[in-house]
Parts: sequence; C-alpha cells; structure tokens
Amino acid sequence: MPRIIIVLSALIATALPTAATAGTFTVYSCKTPAGAFTGMEGWTSSASSSVVGRDNGSSTICSSPTTPFSLQFGGTGLPVASGSWLKWTLAAPTGTTIKSFSLSRSFNLSWPVVSGVANRPYAYQVSYDDNETGNFLDFKFPIQGGQTLTQGVASIVEGTGASWGSLSISLRCWGLVGSLDCGSFPAQVAIPNATIRLTDTNAPTTTVGGGSLADDASVRGVGSLAFHATDAGGGVYRSIVTVDGDEVSRTVVDGDDVSCADAEPADDDAYEFPSPQPCPLDTAGSVQFDTAALADGEHAVQVTVEDAAGNVDVVLSRTVSTHNAPISTAVPALGGQAKVGAQLTAGPGQWDGAPTGYGYRWLRCDPDGSGCAGIPGADASAYVLTSADAYHRILVEVTAANHSGAATARSSVSAVVADAAGRTSPLVGGGSGSSPGIGGVAGLTNPLGQLSGHVPNGARPAGRPRLEIAFRLAAGRSATHLRSARDRRWTIAGRLLDGNGRGIEGARIGVALRVAGRTWVARGELRSGRGGAVSYTLPAGPGRSVKLTYFPFSDSRGFVASNVVTEDVLAPVTIRADHRQVTGARVVTLSGRVRGELLPRGGVLVTLQGYQAGFGWRTFRTVRTTARGVWSTRYRFRLSHGRFGFRAVVPRQGSFPFVTSRSGSVFVTVS
Repeated sequence: MPRIIIVLSALIATALPTAATAGTFTVYSCKTPAGAFTGMEGWTSSASSSVVGRDNGSSTICSSPTTPFSLQFGGTGLPVASGSWLKWTLAAPTGTTIKSFSLSRSFNLSWPVVSGVANRPYAYQVSYDDNETGNFLDFKFPIQGGQTLTQGVASIVEGTGASWGSLSISLRCWGLVGSLDCGSFPAQVAIPNATIRLTDTNAPTTTVGGGSLADDASVRGVGSLAFHATDAGGGVYRSIVTVDGDEVSRTVVDGDDVSCADAEPADDDAYEFPSPQPCPLDTAGSVQFDTAALADGEHAVQVTVEDAAGNVDVVLSRTVSTHNAPISTAVPALGGQAKVGAQLTAGPGQWDGAPTGYGYRWLRCDPDGSGCAGIPGADASAYVLTSADAYHRILVEVTAANHSGAATARSSVSAVVADAAGRTSPLVGGGSGSSPGIGGVAGLTNPLGQLSGHVPNGARPAGRPRLEIAFRLAAGRSATHLRSARDRRWTIAGRLLDGNGRGIEGARIGVALRVAGRTWVARGELRSGRGGAVSYTLPAGPGRSVKLTYFPFSDSRGFVASNVVTEDVLAPVTIRADHRQVTGARVVTLSGRVRGELLPRGGVLVTLQGYQAGFGWRTFRTVRTTARGVWSTRYRFRLSHGRFGFRAVVPRQGSFPFVTSRSGSVFVTVS
C-alpha cells in the first residue's frame, strides 16, 4: 500500500487568544479549562444510513467532566460497511461565524487485513462547513495495511483566523477501492473538551419600556428602568448602569437562564458560555439602583445592554435629578410652659427619607409671630427661656439630614412668653439693656423721656410723621435692600417729614441694628438736619438691618415713625488646590477658609462644586469648617485627562449672619 501524506491547513498553526474582545465570545464544550462541567449544547450527531447485518456505530454525549463525547465503530463484533460514517457538528447560530477552535482529541484507528472480509482503514477528520473532502483541519488514518494508529492521551489541535458556518468531527470506514467492509475491530475518537470562538458583530436593539429613570420628575429612593431587547447572534446578555461615569451594576438580563452566565467566572473574560447561543434573542429586562447613595441634584445616568459577544446598545443616556434629602411629613412639636425660667422641648417631627441626624435651632419672634430670628447658642433639643424672650413667641427649626442632603421644618410658634411676674406684655415705657424694650428693640428709650411735659422732638412735628431712608448708591440711585461684600461701608440717607410733608429739623432719631439671625439692639442716635435730612454711616460688618425711630414728644410712650433698610453681606470664602496639574494617582487636596463674624462653634457647611466642559458646575461634596472657618478635603479624579474647575459655596445657614456666598474658581489639569 503506498504511503499517503496529508498536508494540514495553515489555519491550525496559530494559538487561540486568551480573552474575548468585543464582537467575539467563547463556547466551552464538555468542560472549561478549570474543569467545570458544561455539557455540549449546540452539537448535533449524524450518521450514514444503517446497513442490515453491519455495525452502524454509536455517538456518545459528554455526561460529566470525566466523560468525553465520542464516536465509535466495531463495538458489536459485526463488520462495518464501506463508507459508513459518524459525525458530531457544531453549527454557528444565525448572525455568528466560527472564528477559531481548539479540540482535545484521542483516537484508536485500525487497518486490519482479513482475507475476504476486510481491507479498509478507519479514518478520523475535522472539517469545516460542508466540504468534507476539501476543508480538512485535522486528518488521521493508518497509512499501511494491517497497522493500527492509536493516540491514547488526548492532544490538542487548534486554529484561528477563520469565518466558518460549522465545525464537524467525524469517524468513517474509508472506502478507497472495491467494496470490502471494515473488519469488526474497534475504532474510536474521543473529545474530552472543545473550545470554540464565535464572531458576532451585530449589536442588540433596545427600546425603553418605562420607569422612573426615564421620567422628568425627580427620582427618590430606587430608580428603575424597564426595556425590551432583541439580538441576532449570541443573544441578549447583560445590562450595565453607570452614574456620573462610575459603573453601578452589571446584571444578566435573564438571570434564570443558566446557560446565559459566565462559564469561567474566575478569569477576566466574561464572555464565555456553555452554548453557542447562550442567551435569549428576544427578552424584556429591567435595571434599578438606590439613588439614596447619591448627593441630591443632577446626575448623568446611562443604561446599556450588551449581547453575549460584548456588542453594546445604549438604552438610556440622560441627566436624572435625584432628591433623597429628608422630607417633613409632620412638623416638629413644642412642649413646655411659655414662661421665663421654664424649659421648652422640641420633638423632631416625622420625616420621610430615613434621617441619620437632627439639628435644632431656636428662634425668637415678635408677639404676632412674625420677624423670627435665631437665638445665639440655642441649638439643643431643649431651651430654657430667658428674660430676653419675655413678651415674644418662640419656635424651633429642626434640620434633618441624611447622606443625600438636609431639609428644615419649623414648629408652630409658642404662646407669648410670660415674664418672671407672669405678664405677657411689657410695662408702659419698655425696658432697657438686654430686654426687648420698646417695639422689640433692646435698650430703646425715648430720647426726650427725661423731660417733663409735652416737649416736641424737633421743629413742627405736625400730623403723623414719617421717616424715608435708603442706602445711597452711585449715580444718584438708592436702595432699601442690597447685597455687598464684607468690607463695604454704606451711607444711609433720607428725611424726617411731618404729616404735611415738611422736613422736621433738629430732631433726635434713634438708631437700632439687628445682625442677621439676632434681635434688635439700640445703637445711639443722630440729629436731623436742614429740611429734615438724616444721614448714618453703616460700618463694614456682617449682614444687618438698620432701623431709625422717632418719638415726636417727650411724653410719647412709643415711636410713631420708623423705617428699616437691610444689607445682605457675602461671607469671604476662599479655595485653593495643592496642585494645578496632577498625574499618576490623580488626587488633589482642596482647602480654603470662611471668614466673618459670629462663626458657629461647630463651623459652617461648605458646598463644593466642580466644573467640566459640557456639564457645567455640579455639586459633588459638602464639608464642614472648623470653628476658625478652615476646611480641607481630598478629591480623586475619575478621568485620566482634562481640565476641571472647583469652587466653594457657603449657603445661608443657621445664625451665621451672611447670605449664600461663592468663592473664586481654581482649575486643575489632569494628564
């Protein structure tokens, strides 16, 4: 018999890559490289037509990690008809092609020579697509009559760089010439395991089905999105959720499908399965995540769906607003007696949003419940009433906070606080010093009160007088309410007029100041000039209101004319970065200081905002200063390059007498 030489295709020369890339996925048959059993889904067996009186062979499935799938002739003691064959075939699903393969195989082939009975070899071959005679990938048979070719220990044959529709493994009684059968001698091919790489370049198609993440309303608690997805290939695999560029979750869409799961989770390749079509081609899914872990505000949310080969379709990409700060559902409650020396207590009320802590702030109000201002140092859940509270009403503000933010609710006002003698209104003439005094102004008295009789305060106080005052601005303009920097001095100017509109000259006019969040206190007096003109210079300081008062006669029990102007002051706040350019770990330390009068012992809250081109300014963190107003925090950049801005915002809060203020900007380059 001549020696036959088979030249294998160059396709088998290249080893398989170790991990899938987008557009490919791996199928393990029988077992994974780590030895986990996978079965052999996707493989189908076929055979030549059976012949009576001849051994027709058998195809055996892989039933455990130690049991290979196989093809066998000669097990019945009968001869095998010439040209008989057995085959296992793996067909690539629609939308995919076979890119590479790796087979472990062992075989036992014979060419027995029995006179008048058998003169045929058994042959084993691996081929692709339908051309078994031209598309050989692996071919073995005894090359000389009477020989047996045996490979008892499995070895590997592999190839890559292909684009095939199917892969077949076959065992046959090779019909060279004549019509003699193969003898009744065993012939077998065993495949302990196979690795097939499939190409799938078609992304899934998705549509939104609804959910709070797709709505325009703010999301509170768990955000959800329902979707429908189809795929032509390996099937719909996983959903991926990212928030502000950070991945929140990766979830298998059809978690009940055991074949649509990573067959080898211990390695870095998530696209490995026990089936060539592991995941559903048409399915509904949903994603959800708890937005309570986010700071309240706007967040960039993206939901994508990928197929078994890692091809991705974007289901949702939009800005979602979250609001998980506590919400008051029942106002705080006051308890106790409204009398100087007694103690008022505050219950926090009821809140939605699982607050992690409460803050308290007591306020003193005018007798009618208006004009409420914070009481310095009163920040516990109980408050002992002092003489300064007499003839006022009291309420409490409760601030509830959680990870996402904070919210404040006010109680109802108390009854009018009685003084130590039980009176709920002051004696005629008012008090002095730190007591509320006339008109709720501590220390305010009639400047002519020491004179007897009915002495007029200035010239011609006829009718009902009035005070007209305002801040003097540039270019002849004026305002009664303005906002300015901490170091600005202002002139308050106006006129004191009688009921007929004529100026009252030479009158003594009381000046009272109220620092934002505190009570009115008398601060001296001034004199009206020609035509009733008045002028007062307000020195630089915190936010304040200025009230001018006028008693028309020495025996007047209260002022009959007054007016108020208010200055809101911006707190001086700074920000700096320890580096203007960062690399490597991409960490920068941000620090700064808040200055101004009456800083609380517990510091103030500072909100930090970041800027990125295309996204604008967004809040990312809140810190608290020390009692000296100093703050510091570390920030790690998620992106590896770009230019980012930072600024600090001090919101209006508590008894700190400054309005919401903003620092300058500092920019950091990441490279």
